Formats: sequence, C-alpha cells, structure tokens
Amino acid sequence: MKDAPLAVVIGAGSTGAALAHDLALRGLRVIVLERAGIASGSTGHNQAQLHSGARYAVVDQNSAKECIQENWILRQILPQGLELNDGLFVAVDEAGLAYRPRFLQACTECAIPWRELSAAQALQMEPLLNPGLITAVQIPDGVFDPYRLCLSFLASACQRGAQVHTFCEVIGLDPALMQVTYCQRRALQTAPVRLRADVIFNAAGPWVGQVAALGGLLAPVSPSAGAMLTIDRRVSQRVLNLLAPPGDGDIIVPQRTTSILGTTSWEVSQPGDIPVPPEHIESIYRVAEQLVPAVRQAHMRGAMAAARPLLAVEGAQGRSVTRAFACYQHSSQGAPGVFSLVGGKTSTARLMAEQAADLACAYLGITPTCQTRTTPLASYRKWVSA
Repeated sequence: MKDAPLAVVIGAGSTGAALAHDLALRGLRVIVLERAGIASGSTGHNQAQLHSGARYAVVDQNSAKECIQENWILRQILPQGLELNDGLFVAVDEAGLAYRPRFLQACTECAIPWRELSAAQALQMEPLLNPGLITAVQIPDGVFDPYRLCLSFLASACQRGAQVHTFCEVIGLDPALMQVTYCQRRALQTAPVRLRADVIFNAAGPWVGQVAALGGLLAPVSPSAGAMLTIDRRVSQRVLNLLAPPGDGDIIVPQRTTSILGTTSWEVSQPGDIPVPPEHIESIYRVAEQLVPAVRQAHMRGAMAAARPLLAVEGAQGRSVTRAFACYQHSSQGAPGVFSLVGGKTSTARLMAEQAADLACAYLGITPTCQTRTTPLASYRKWVSA
C-alpha cells in the first residue's frame, strides 16, 4: 500500500467522498482536503432527493437514465442511509393532464417504473394533497441525508486507509510538479503544507473553476443558485412533484419531521454566501401550495440558497442547462494528471467517481476495476473525525 499511487481529492462533498471511496477500493492511497466541514457546500444545501430520473425524463434523458441507474445501486449499497418512500407527480390542472402522456412515454423510454393513480388513490396515500388534483403518477424517488451519505462514503474510504483533512483550504496548485498547497484553517501554525501527488482530483463543486484557476487551468462550470424553504411540518410521506416541465418551486421533499420546498434557479458569478431573494420565498410558496395547500399553515424554519455546479454549455441558461456531468482530464492544458469533475447531482456522485477513477487509472497505467457498484457502504456511524 505504501508504494501505491497517491491521489489527492479536493472537496468532501458527495462527489469527493464517493471518489475517495472508489479510489481506496482500487488500492490507491487517498488524501481528501476540504476547506470547511464535510458536506458544507452544495451537497449539504441540496434538497436531499434521491432522484428516480423522472424529473428529467422529458427534457434530459441521459441525466434521467443516470439517475435511475444510480437509484437502484444506492438502494443496494446504502440501505441504512435512505428513506425509500417513493414519489408522486401530481396533475392539478388541465396543463398537467396534457403533459401526462409525454411524461409517461419518457419514463418508459428511460426505464423508470411508474404507476398511474386516480385522484382518490393519491389522496388516500397523501391526505394533504390538493383535493382538486386530477391524477398522479407514482415513481421510485426517495430521500437521503446529505451529511450522512457523505460520511458513509468517507467512513468506507477510511477503513481502507484514506485520510480526510477538514478545514484545510487549497491555496495553490502546481500541475507541473503535481503539487497541492493548503493551509490549515483551524491550526495555530499557519505555514502552508505542500503535497506531491500522482493524481489530483478537483471535486470542489461550484468552486471547481476557482480551484482549477489556481493551476492556470480551465474547468467549464456554470454556478446556478437555487433557493429552498424548510417548514416545521412533514406535509407528505413521499416526494411530491408537480406534473409539469421542471420549474421553480415545484418539489416538496419530506426530511425527518420537516419538509423542504423548492427550488428556484438563477445564475450567479460567485458560488458562496448567496442571499435568498425575498420574492423567491413567495414564489416557492405559491407553487408548493398547488400541491399541498397546507404549506402556508406551517412555520418556516429557514430559507437557504446554494449554487449548483452545472456544466457550462454554450447557449444554455437556467433550467435548460443539463444536469449531466463530465470528468475532465486536463491533458490539453498540459496537466494530464489533474482531473476536474463538473456537474452532476448527489444522486449520481458514485457514477461520477467511477468515471473519474477510470480515467485516472488509465493515466497511471494500472488496471484495478471499479467495485463501488456492489460493495456495501459503511454506516455513517463508523465515521471517526481526524
């Protein structure tokens, strides 16, 4: 093990955590650097929905197929970390009813199981739904805890020798020397620490462009902010979606004893410290109450906004930007040992990690295969902070 290649992973969100697990299973030495706490960025501020892919089936079929594939895999390797409560797409007007045939056909094409429900059946399952609903479609959505999901990946990686250093901010990247420089934000000793690596992975989420720039590299990321509200009542047992093309505020996700309403979408230039526009709060409520009128009766526990690390695609903006991902090897920029992971979702983090690790192993000239599709993850309770 001491002679194995060293991989440095920048970022301990879902992508970085899944990557640490994959690389450790392949026998590499792994060091994860995170500038704050685990899942403290976009991962810890997402809507916690285990996607079936149905939301994207009409508009982004590649992403939909990735989501349903990973949904089934996560059910097998992380059963203790998921609430497999399914989801409903609910038609509340004639526009939703008209969208239904296209939606069902797209789900079938993407191999996403579905079951149509009458209004009476849907209300029996979810009594707080809009009593005027017309029809509903049941699909295999679910819920996860973002923090615990990351801890399970990292605990699994650490059981195989990986090291995770939180509150260690990367301040330098030298592709020629394959060197990462970081500072320990919580230490009294502030002298920079330098690490030489065989491969470097930039998994910094919406900050991936900023990290790449430290080494004079480019990563095509387009940060897109989204606002969400949390109310102090669980208004449904299942994930609820409006049966319509993806839009703002059209999802309700149950999370323990609360519900998360959202999300909106707008472009931002800086991915950190994003204020929630007051008008977004009202727009989220306005759409959510089409699904569950009682949402306004609950107390709002908080509003938050975070940036999605979407792939930058020329001519695409907002909801039209793909939710797919890419793993870039910076060979054309003179840094073949540096890889940036852009886009994707927490639901597809394992797949992103697999593809990035495949690229890195090919670069290193080694042949260990991916084992994360079938290897059960350790419980988040096995995590021990360094």
